[in-house]
Amino acid sequence: MIIRHFNDIRMTPRAVHADTWTSFRLLTRDDRMGFSLHETWIHAGTETHIWYKHHLEAVYCIEGEGEIEPVGENGKGNGQPAPIRPGMMYALNNNDRHLLRASSRLRLICVFNPPLRGDEVHGPDGAYAAPGAEEASA
Repeated sequence: MIIRHFNDIRMTPRAVHADTWTSFRLLTRDDRMGFSLHETWIHAGTETHIWYKHHLEAVYCIEGEGEIEPVGENGKGNGQPAPIRPGMMYALNNNDRHLLRASSRLRLICVFNPPLRGDEVHGPDGAYAAPGAEEASA
């Protein structure tokens, strides 16, 4: 059995910081659950380009407001953003490229398959490294 409290990980290497977000990695690949579980905070007033080309992700919003906009191969939004607010869930079931915008701090519960190592940050293309890669994306 694995039992962790958010406060026990928030000041450890399981708290991963980037310019537009902070992700608290509650479960990682080393926990051998077949998925990883995170609480991620998207900072207010930011936009993040994301493309999980190696992972599937499900996201549940528990706080804040923002929007998600699909992105085409040209790296530009398609002009059809969907609102994000508490109680909303979205799933990136097709390795969808997207822009994530936060008008206020978003608190999101995220599940990844395959599970993340726990130290990943987005690379220049918005993706995390492929599973099995030894180094974190730059």
